[in-house]
Amino acid sequence: MQQSTIQTRLYYALLWLIAILFALAIPLVPARTELRVDITRGQVEPMPIAVSPFFTDLLGPNANFAQDVPKIIAQNLQGSGLFKPVNNEAFVQNAASIKTDGVRFPEWRATATQALVTGTVTQAENGKARIEFRLWDVFSEKQLIGLAYTTTPDNWRRIAHIISDEVYKRLTGEESYFDSRIVYIAESGPKDARVKRLAIMDSDGANVKY
Repeated sequence: MQQSTIQTRLYYALLWLIAILFALAIPLVPARTELRVDITRGQVEPMPIAVSPFFTDLLGPNANFAQDVPKIIAQNLQGSGLFKPVNNEAFVQNAASIKTDGVRFPEWRATATQALVTGTVTQAENGKARIEFRLWDVFSEKQLIGLAYTTTPDNWRRIAHIISDEVYKRLTGEESYFDSRIVYIAESGPKDARVKRLAIMDSDGANVKY
């Protein structure tokens, strides 16, 4: 009876040993967390983000949005201190390539890019333009957000600020301020005859109005 008990215990001990060895043999694949900037720490390493020129086949003033809107987005994100725009010279695809071939994620990863903004500009009714953007997680190869806006030619800067807000909120989880206005007192003229005027401007100092 005692010998049978010992054999049983040895049997179960052997099973546990096999289970442990099997578990150790399974390669551990680290789980990738959601792409997000952690702004709760005292010092934040800026996230490398590429803002590609948008694709367009338009001619005329609306065609300029394809270059101008991404520039404002990159400037806004860089000004926040949380993002580091990738230099355009390091881009592995141009707007036409992204449009026809899709995002080649392995090539973007090779440039240390973590997030990518792409977009298109198309013609809408009554002389308006439709500006569409997409935000990509380069490592997980997933789209994080995609929205489109229709704007008049004189309102394109605000669309750039709105897109900047959406990118910022998606990657930080916090509200942004790019699409906001600053009211201030502007002074001009000589010291003994200063002229003060109430002024308003965009958050980046553009579109000053009195």
